[in-house]
Amino acid sequence: MMEIEEAMRVAGLGYLKPYQELLIRQLLSFEERGEGARFLCSLPTGSGKSICFMLPALILDRQMVIIYPLLSLMNDQKERFDRLNIPSVILKGGMERMEREESIKGFIMGESKVLITNMEMLLYLSDRGIFSRLRDEIVFVVDEAHTVSTWGRSFRPSYQKLSSVIDSSGAKHLLAFTATMDDKIRDGIIEDVFSNRINYIIHASADRENIHYHRIETLNKREEVRRLLLDGSMRPAIIFARSKKECENLERDLKRDYPIRYYHAGLERSERKKREDWFFSSPDGVLASTSAYGMGVDKKDIRTTIHTYIPDDAASFLQEAGRGGRDGAKTHAYVVAYSNEKGLLRDALFSKTKCIRQSLLLMMNEERDEERCIGCDVCIEDSYRRIGEKEILSYLKRHPLSPVDTAAEKLASRRLGFLPPILDRWKQEEARRAILLLRGEGRVKVILNRAIVHAKL
Repeated sequence: MMEIEEAMRVAGLGYLKPYQELLIRQLLSFEERGEGARFLCSLPTGSGKSICFMLPALILDRQMVIIYPLLSLMNDQKERFDRLNIPSVILKGGMERMEREESIKGFIMGESKVLITNMEMLLYLSDRGIFSRLRDEIVFVVDEAHTVSTWGRSFRPSYQKLSSVIDSSGAKHLLAFTATMDDKIRDGIIEDVFSNRINYIIHASADRENIHYHRIETLNKREEVRRLLLDGSMRPAIIFARSKKECENLERDLKRDYPIRYYHAGLERSERKKREDWFFSSPDGVLASTSAYGMGVDKKDIRTTIHTYIPDDAASFLQEAGRGGRDGAKTHAYVVAYSNEKGLLRDALFSKTKCIRQSLLLMMNEERDEERCIGCDVCIEDSYRRIGEKEILSYLKRHPLSPVDTAAEKLASRRLGFLPPILDRWKQEEARRAILLLRGEGRVKVILNRAIVHAKL
């Protein structure tokens, strides 16, 4: 069995982070005693959790099976093993029968030390009794383990069989990793992956101090996003959108301002790969994506993440905001929402008095010194003014009797030379929504819900 220090030299590592060293040394301690280790490890995005199973792949005289939820993550991990000259193979859906059988045979014969696969192919291997044909007990790794519970109970039902497959395989060690973990996710992983039998939980803080958190109550999401990203220092960037359609619309509306591509699960696999490669190599690109993009993808220089909706929970938001700043440099995470928009994180993100960072961490059952926050809109006062607000209120003041629809039509008209340039790209529906939002906030008073009579500047 290789020593840790030798494995670090092979991997080109000068040191290990504390949680990396803790997990690896504990795993080796269990191995030396002949006991099976069952560890759950939560490390924030960018902290190097893959090292926690890549070094053991070098050190242990055992084969390893790694389970991923997405093909892009499998490909990324295969490249990492290739760089370390660790023989590995991917087993995925859509492979030619001969290629698939050669890959399985190579793993059975020990030619490949690491098998990287997904849950569906894992079931295929289990049904064929492949694990009983291996010469030694293996190490099972489940990466992005939160998806076992969050996805397995919705659109990946095969995940519900994971624990029984692992138990029947006779695996020696079982390691599960995730970037964010609240109590619900933790309990789900322990049940669905570990069958409620676990040795250690290693849980690092979800806080990433290089990420600065911002919230914008906007009148026009599209224009707000466009303005944020016109500054080249804010790119590369990811815009997280709720739907496939919104992603496509963002590319269509913003492509003349900067390089942008949409990305979602509805794309053909070859097209998704093309767009992943484009974004990965782009020094200033923008990806408009659903949550289909992100987990484990190792693009280190993302400078901004933008959510065009209020996220559903702190764990998901921190996971997605954590796509940015993997290189440790300052990064911005924005949530852009309307003042009347609902969402489970509205109070945490849009409070006027509570630190955003502190609120998010409390939702993860973590505490920190509020005075140490150096990166949120509450703790660092921001004089931000919503795009178009001053200009729309000014127009409404000059035309106090204009009905809402008429005012919206005029504000979105390209023929009116007196309109300020900042409204030049607004659509009529966007202008109408902005007027109604201002009315709902009490900034505009109306007669009979239609005629605007006064605007508060």
